[in-house]
Amino acid sequence: MESKIVDNYESVTLHQSLLISKLFTVHYFEYMNDFSFPGEAHNFWEFLCVDKGEVDVVAGSRSLSLKKDEIIFHKPNEFHTVRSNGRVAPNVVVISFECTSPSMDFFKDRILTIGEAERSLIAQIIMEARQLFSCPLDDPYLKKMELAENPPFGCSQMIQLHLEQLLIQLIRRHTASRQEKKQPSTLKQKSDGDLYERIMNYL
Repeated sequence: MESKIVDNYESVTLHQSLLISKLFTVHYFEYMNDFSFPGEAHNFWEFLCVDKGEVDVVAGSRSLSLKKDEIIFHKPNEFHTVRSNGRVAPNVVVISFECTSPSMDFFKDRILTIGEAERSLIAQIIMEARQLFSCPLDDPYLKKMELAENPPFGCSQMIQLHLEQLLIQLIRRHTASRQEKKQPSTLKQKSDGDLYERIMNYL
């Protein structure tokens, strides 16, 4: 029987809605209740997410208070500061990166609330960063993160993928209709929560 190769496949170009091109910092801070960072501005994106407690933030001309599971995005060249409110010692995640995709306009001047799925992605980014970098992740004045000698295969790409997925998921969730928001089942939410707890226990 004669075999015949039929070459009539057509490829589909995969569109990238968001592309993280560079990573500057990945931090997890456990601040004292009197901590104060004097502030800075830089030409790349940064977000701050409260994992525990509360913080006071200045973003441009705005003075804001953030609670657990709230995330704020600082657009490029926006002056920003952070400090403890003197009452509750907070834990925060701060990640800064370069992304020139037009879709990032969604995050300008935004404060969003994260869910278990986003918490899980952030935890995975922190876990990968602990293996990719040799420097501690809790130095707020660190300007250059030193790479570890032998990080696991694909470590930096995993951070990129998780970070891009986090941003895409936030855009999806906060632009979805009420019906779309109801789609994830209680079982799925429980699974995401269990995964997050396992990752945090590992860290």
